Amino acid sequence: MNILSLNKINLYQIQFYVYIILLSIFSTYTFYGNEKKENDNVIYDKTKNNFSFLKDVLKYKSNIQEHDIKKGKSYLKGQASIEYYNTKIESDYIEFNWKNGDLYAQSKDKYVFLKKGEHQYFFNQIHLNLNNQIGEAKKFSIKEKNYIVVADEVFKKNDDFVMKKITYISDPFFLKKKDDFPDFYLKTDYLKYYHSKKYIFSGPIFFYWYKVPMPIFFPFFYMPIKLNQTSYEIKYPKLGIQNKKIYMEDLELFFPISDVLNFRMNSSIYNTETWRIKTIIKYKLINACHGFINFNYQNFSNQKNYLFQWKHDSDLKSEKINFNANINYDSNILYNQNEVFSSINIKKKLSNYLWFMDFYMIQNHDKNRKIRFIIPEFILHTREILFNNKKNFFLNQVNIENRLYLKNFIDFNNKKYFRTEFSHDMSMTTYFPFFYPYLKISSQIFYHDFYTCNFPDFFYISSIQKMDFLTNIVSIPFYKIWKFKNTTLLKHQIKPILSFHMKYFPPVFYNVKNNFEKKINFIIDNNWMIRDTYNHVNIYKKIEVLKEIKSSFIIDDNFIKWEKFHIMGNADLTKNLEAKYKTGINFVKNKMIYFDFCFSSNYDINFFPIKNEFQKKGKNRYDYFFFDQKNYARYTIPVNLKIDFHSNYENYFNKKKFFQTFLSLNGSINITKYWKINFHTDYDLLKNKIIFANLIFHRDLRSFEMNFNWILGENCSWSFFIGLKDPNFRNIIQYNEKN
Repeated sequence: MNILSLNKINLYQIQFYVYIILLSIFSTYTFYGNEKKENDNVIYDKTKNNFSFLKDVLKYKSNIQEHDIKKGKSYLKGQASIEYYNTKIESDYIEFNWKNGDLYAQSKDKYVFLKKGEHQYFFNQIHLNLNNQIGEAKKFSIKEKNYIVVADEVFKKNDDFVMKKITYISDPFFLKKKDDFPDFYLKTDYLKYYHSKKYIFSGPIFFYWYKVPMPIFFPFFYMPIKLNQTSYEIKYPKLGIQNKKIYMEDLELFFPISDVLNFRMNSSIYNTETWRIKTIIKYKLINACHGFINFNYQNFSNQKNYLFQWKHDSDLKSEKINFNANINYDSNILYNQNEVFSSINIKKKLSNYLWFMDFYMIQNHDKNRKIRFIIPEFILHTREILFNNKKNFFLNQVNIENRLYLKNFIDFNNKKYFRTEFSHDMSMTTYFPFFYPYLKISSQIFYHDFYTCNFPDFFYISSIQKMDFLTNIVSIPFYKIWKFKNTTLLKHQIKPILSFHMKYFPPVFYNVKNNFEKKINFIIDNNWMIRDTYNHVNIYKKIEVLKEIKSSFIIDDNFIKWEKFHIMGNADLTKNLEAKYKTGINFVKNKMIYFDFCFSSNYDINFFPIKNEFQKKGKNRYDYFFFDQKNYARYTIPVNLKIDFHSNYENYFNKKKFFQTFLSLNGSINITKYWKINFHTDYDLLKNKIIFANLIFHRDLRSFEMNFNWILGENCSWSFFIGLKDPNFRNIIQYNEKN
């Protein structure tokens, strides 16, 4: 499929930057100097045309200063500068009239430099009047990180702005002064902002490539402006050819309806039988509530599908009710989902109580195409802290949490089916300071009961109850330090944890022989640390060969059964070498032996480094190189290589075995300054074959970039892309093709 794309051209991106530039330059005329707080209360009368108040807040300097008291003028010559508030202007010559507010600056050899906040502007000359708000500038330019804007003339009369002969350049070679002419740029002859009518109008915008006009242009530009509000946008479509037919994709229109509503519509037309329309309305209310309503409709070969969505979020204070909604209805499997979920949530906080009420609808796209409702779902959550008294040694602090849960299910299929569920969860946590700080002891009790009722076809009630008792004993770390020749310190630290876990199942609800399940868990955190103090430079290196040792036992009436044993660790063997592993054995459930090992190494290599013998240096096109005796250019070729080795082994006692070993190579190589190759390969060592390989060729083309992505293997595929690098206009001109 070939695609010549002219998509996602946001009108803000084309010329709103011009509007921002104009506002930042001429939005206020009291902008020369640094602010002084003691002059904040200065008031002047414009009708008297007296600007003498500026002498107290305006800072200026120059090599030569002349002041004409009769005319009320000051002349600054030679490295002249004026500062006022957050704005500074530098020029060879500055003239200021204290009577009528005229300011004139020009530079012959260099330029007039204006800095306002974080923005920097350049002029050949500038003339402003602080009284009647009239100004003009010649040879204006502004340079940002990724682009530069140049205009021959800039005018401001009252509140209207005019720019003439505007050029937008984002060529990195031109910005870095590697070339005197850009390879790609945009031009327009006229742009005006009407402040009273709040809109921007421009003549045709042309695209140039190496000074040659491209067959792409915009005949005119019109954009209404509403300050502090989102304005109108048009996203131009992507045009392409598929099966010898032209199609249009993603034509988008956006406009605000009011201060709290805006509307966006996106459409694509592939042929008379295949098309789609997406609409979305977003809103943001005063009371911190916001959301959107989305409706998608598409027609594929006379098969009509639609999707409705409503999402509402509230961010209210804790003492108020929070209301959230997420409603979705899909007439078909529009997004290849097996299940569509909808919900309405209401939350209310009352002191230590938290109350939830939820409504759910679940739409299944299975053979029966059933809809399931949960109406309603009530959750009451409480939390209390009891005995929060340090004098009480045995019950220093007890936390109690309760959760009551009630919900009703309604299934609409061939027959209506109702089910009610009620559950209660309670947890209690307490801390014992018997041996603190040597031992930290905590105990927890969990209680859970569950009841369910089904009708109308058949009526029955089932219930489940269980209790969990858990005690954790955490010891302080034990460590030992060894010194070697006063240059190296070796520290070994272990931290044991002992846990007791017991489950109780009431015999009323369970027909089991043993109502108790008792378990003991023993964990050891094990760390090694090497500290090198040679030359008084502290270098720490952590080796976790046995990072964690975990073992658990099941206690029965007559014996103790070993349940499982687990070990894991990792180590930075060298600067670029790391190894991780985990191994263990399960004796009771899922009886198996497993082992997982991962080895990774990362290298940065520079091939053909520049040697001292290469004394000759010269320029080849846009860059400087070192040359050898045969006048061949010499330059380094940086290579990044990451090697990953991963092996996994699982041996189940029922004779099922799994063993996998992979070797992965990832990296990049810059064969020249503007050519780069990325590669990724996965190799199965047991099957002795490559299971995945990917090559990406990247070419820097000044204002453009080119990529070729090639995936090798059973599902071989490739894609080609060329487009602009400028983030503001990346998708204006692009070419895509893939198999």
